[in-house]
Amino acid sequence: MKKNHEVLETLFLVLQVGITMMVTFGICFGAGYFIDKKFGTKLIFFFIVLGILSGYRAVYLLIKKHIHGKEEEPEEWVKKAFNKDDEDKA
Repeated sequence: MKKNHEVLETLFLVLQVGITMMVTFGICFGAGYFIDKKFGTKLIFFFIVLGILSGYRAVYLLIKKHIHGKEEEPEEWVKKAFNKDDEDKA
């Protein structure tokens, strides 16, 4: 059963990587296309490169998070935000 969980987790990671690349590239391409049409510039190539680089960065962070798992401690503000509710109940 644990093996099935690992397979599904890996499948979702691959899907998330693909969707992340498409969305970041699509948003930057759309912004560049809009600016080109609106102002008559040639900035679409800059936005394409920006979309590719931001997509790679997002994918890198996803894979890094997947490799390290949940071993890292949450940030301080997360601890404060979620422990506040626990303190109110006590």
